[in-house]
Amino acid sequence: MPEQFPQPNKSQEILCKDVEAFLTLPQRIEINNPDKDLSKNLGNFLVKKGYINEIKLWNRSWGFKYEDKKIYIAENEMSEENYNYYIFRLGVNSTNGECLFPRQGDESNQYRFLHETNHAYQDYLVHKESLESNIPSSSWYDKAVSGELDSNFALLFQFCYENRKKNITEGLSTWGNVPDYNSINHVASQTAIRAIEDANEMITMFIWHPEYLDAFLNYVSLNTHGYTEADLKKDCLTKLSVDKIKALKDLLELYIEEMKSSIATNGIKS
Repeated sequence: MPEQFPQPNKSQEILCKDVEAFLTLPQRIEINNPDKDLSKNLGNFLVKKGYINEIKLWNRSWGFKYEDKKIYIAENEMSEENYNYYIFRLGVNSTNGECLFPRQGDESNQYRFLHETNHAYQDYLVHKESLESNIPSSSWYDKAVSGELDSNFALLFQFCYENRKKNITEGLSTWGNVPDYNSINHVASQTAIRAIEDANEMITMFIWHPEYLDAFLNYVSLNTHGYTEADLKKDCLTKLSVDKIKALKDLLELYIEEMKSSIATNGIKS
């Protein structure tokens, strides 16, 4: 039987609409996208679960963040320099040749809101698995790294963590390379934060459009014409073998299938 949500109040209904507005994909990104409503359904699920309670303005910042069940959106515009580095700008739709990466402005804001929504879902997963395993939420990441947990998210996080351990300044997302993380003195904690960003960004790519994720995985496996290992070094990204790409893609697909199942079990739809 689906889990019952508390009866939504007026403010929750308004929040659902506001979240849905951010998570409605651009029409061009919906083309040839088998899960074009997944982002909206995920937002609805998280509001009703209490993992997104508010949308707030991040004063004097160009960033987005998820903190204390709130999604903060930027007051300032993202600079051209930051857009060009942090937004992966490859990938075309196989149906019409349209670019798949978010364009600067409203689309990149939608994309970054989806990125923070995925952090909220991971917050939900960590608390859920911690309760089921009878462990403190604060120890979830250590246990995932040590292989004591075998959930889809734990295995994906462990994959990204082990990759970052080889070189903390290179990983599987540009967002994992944010300079602010350099201030975290504890090496394992810094590695974990960067690995979380790596996992989260690839999930965001997948939900935005599966072919966008494929473009990224082709790039980091040097399977994109005209790009070399020097380009990966410039982006501080890790080169992955074909076998590791397959293992990673399998983990991401299992994660997304579990997400869809959780949402459907709870009767969420737009």
